[in-house]
Amino acid sequence: MSLPTLMDLVRRSTDYLTKHGLPNARRETEWIFAETLGLSRMDLYTRFDMPIEETDVIRLRELVQRRGRREPLAYVLGTQDFMSLQLKVGPGVLVPRPETEELVELILKTFADREDLRVLDVGTGSGAIALALKQARPTWTVSASDVSSEALQIARANGERLGLTVEWHEGHLAAHLPGPFDIVVANLPYIGELERNLCDPELAFEPALALFAGNDGLDLIRPLLADFKRLLVPATGQAFLEHGWQQGPAISLLAQEHGWCCAIVADGGGKDRIAHITALAK
Repeated sequence: MSLPTLMDLVRRSTDYLTKHGLPNARRETEWIFAETLGLSRMDLYTRFDMPIEETDVIRLRELVQRRGRREPLAYVLGTQDFMSLQLKVGPGVLVPRPETEELVELILKTFADREDLRVLDVGTGSGAIALALKQARPTWTVSASDVSSEALQIARANGERLGLTVEWHEGHLAAHLPGPFDIVVANLPYIGELERNLCDPELAFEPALALFAGNDGLDLIRPLLADFKRLLVPATGQAFLEHGWQQGPAISLLAQEHGWCCAIVADGGGKDRIAHITALAK
């Protein structure tokens, strides 16, 4: 019995994912095959008649079926690209999103000429924000915290594999950490419990601890914002909070109540996404 060819399996897998409602079935199939077989995506076309051994067929089938069940592609592959980094990810951490890359880019742009800053990433998850900032600004001292020991294990392993030094801390928000910091950044859970049933089915695979925060999604942002007086360098310290697209007005009001200035920044899709918090002008 002859072995199936690479292109035959790619076509069948694409059909399978299409039937399971994946809009980018062909592209995702190619990612799975290239990553699993150690090929480039160009190889999938130039070596289309390559026979695939049964052990690889079984492995590919399992991965494609996982994706068909709507498990996030990053979990299926075990990695996610973020900025210039490739991060290891798994069910213990949120999959880093493109919107969070925009958060990092805003910080780098705001502090383009500063060489010696103390930065705190609260709720670091896979370590994406902290590691991307350290990669871009090696002279900055970067710390990161998370309440999840599983997440910190993944973040720490990413840092070691990438050769980037970040101080990792386990604990709730930042109450256990001494300030002050020049920058506090956080992509905390911000989905409201009332929205749980409206979420993309793929979110069911990601940790609820990293997604949901009370009825309005602000149960973690509120106490962190209240701690900024202690955490930020007086007068010059700044904070950057990623949030849901409808939460800008509520966060602005919270910032004002605590004596801060808050500018809401839209993401690339035009939706409010980042609260940039600074001291009030004197």
